[in-house]
Amino acid sequence: MTSTSTSRLATVASERSAADPATMAPLLPSEARRGMIISIWEGAIANVHISITGAVGGSVFLSGFALLLGANNFQLGLLAALPFIGQLFQFLSAYLEARFANRRAIVLYSALVGRLVWALLLCLPFTGWPSAWQLTIFFIALGFSYGLNGMAGNAWISWMSDLVPANRRGSYFGVRNTVGGISAMISVFAAGLALDHFRARGAEAQGYALIFGVAALAAFGAAWLIARQPEPPLTPRPWNGMSSLLLDPLRNPSFLHFTVLSTAWALVTGIAAPFFNAYGLTALQLDFSLLALTGVVTSAVALFFSPLVGWLMDRYGYRPVITACVLGTVPLPLGWILSTPDNIVPLWLTSIFSGVFWPGVNQGLGNLLMERAPVAQRGAAVAIYSLITGLGTLVASLVGGALGQAAAGVTLMVGPVALQGLAVLFAMTMIGRIVMVGMFWRVLRNPA
Repeated sequence: MTSTSTSRLATVASERSAADPATMAPLLPSEARRGMIISIWEGAIANVHISITGAVGGSVFLSGFALLLGANNFQLGLLAALPFIGQLFQFLSAYLEARFANRRAIVLYSALVGRLVWALLLCLPFTGWPSAWQLTIFFIALGFSYGLNGMAGNAWISWMSDLVPANRRGSYFGVRNTVGGISAMISVFAAGLALDHFRARGAEAQGYALIFGVAALAAFGAAWLIARQPEPPLTPRPWNGMSSLLLDPLRNPSFLHFTVLSTAWALVTGIAAPFFNAYGLTALQLDFSLLALTGVVTSAVALFFSPLVGWLMDRYGYRPVITACVLGTVPLPLGWILSTPDNIVPLWLTSIFSGVFWPGVNQGLGNLLMERAPVAQRGAAVAIYSLITGLGTLVASLVGGALGQAAAGVTLMVGPVALQGLAVLFAMTMIGRIVMVGMFWRVLRNPA
């Protein structure tokens, strides 16, 4: 075979690899490094949208917008339960990944459309429709957004699991989370100042329109970077039915035990998580900018601790680091309970120590999911993990919403401490976290 023929065949093979994921060669080290760098910057821009809209884990602005539309405590609990829709849509993502092996397309289009839903939601306060109508549309559209974001998240975890070497995940995601934390910190504080500016002039709806409009613009920037991030090759797999998709990953004992552990954690934390920001706005009478500033403090502290806990996980393993961080989260709700409208020093302490301990929990669970999900069924494993843990969050949020509605106006004395309304839920989550410390230590002793 002549050198010209060889060159021509190499060109054809290269073109086929670009067009057909099944024939793609593995990424070169330089391509993998470029992909990891792009993902860091994509995370920074995406966090502008995420931190403002609460697309992951909620936000003070999401809670405040729901209150503006007339939501009550039960509906705030329902708001926190909506992300469960995203867990259901992850199965569609897993199916598309298995059949077409194009994770970039799944992440790109589903994330972009899901995030742009906010360009419509920001218009709701200006429609003049009854509050019940606005809330109904708000919940439906937000559910649609969560569904698409769930699809993107499933494919993204599978993509990044293949892109980032296992022995570097702790330190890499520590750096990525730090950069994203800086972006979120600036975005949240700026959005809080802007919203307070409009509220002081009786134009709160216009303030939400501004900050959600900025979030929608950030979605385009993140999409531009996603489209340029290299994707490791993935071979399409035959479809063996829904039962195989659901059950095969759970036959892996390590993955099953980790999923049960994470679900219990979702139950324990989800019962109170939807109500902290609402409690700050109502019971503590905080301004948006001040409440946002508490989040900025948490993010600023996390800038230092995210890379540190990542290094500690790579060096000493997940079990001691995550268990210690779970233990550290136990007293954090006390900052909300002990604060008053005239004294929020305890809340500032909670903000500081949240930045110390939560990065270890969230980052560690994410890395463990990548590690314990069976490699051959990673997309399906992430989907079933998200479904089960999301079901835990759904149940906890609905129960918490019902209890929060029932506890309105109720005061319980626990020694010298008065638990009023939603603060009862904060005490419940503390008790649950104490139990979870032992569960984390016991379950994580077994290696993946």
